Amino acid sequence: MIGPVPKLVEFEIKTGGRLDALDITDDVAASVEALGVSEGSVLVFSPHTTCCILLASPGRETVRSLQEAMDSVAPADQYYEHDDLSIRTENLEESERPNAPAHIAHMLFGRASESIPLSEGRLALGEDQRVLFVELDDSRKRRYVVQVIGE
Repeated sequence: MIGPVPKLVEFEIKTGGRLDALDITDDVAASVEALGVSEGSVLVFSPHTTCCILLASPGRETVRSLQEAMDSVAPADQYYEHDDLSIRTENLEESERPNAPAHIAHMLFGRASESIPLSEGRLALGEDQRVLFVELDDSRKRRYVVQVIGE
């Protein structure tokens, strides 16, 4: 017997800038419902190295805490070889922006994905947990993928 086939839904969003924490919980839950899965799990994935998916309480306090962590770990006013285009020659984009702090924050406390159990067709989140898409860099169009596995 072959197991359940994963089902995908892709979203495109526009972020508002550094540490914009967009609550995408309702879109994730709607995807689960539309795909008709009641028991299993859902994976929420960001294919960006300067964005992350977090399970957290939404609000200014969360954003403020993230800002303090970023400022402590990777201050914006530091020198980073990644941003020095006189020496960096790899992985350059046409309009390269200085964004080393965003990459560092993603590597240290960001996550590319979160997996959430499903029970009776509902996300098994904690009482105050929401699924947040967090921009660590500048405002731009982004995307994320919701993959649902189960029955």
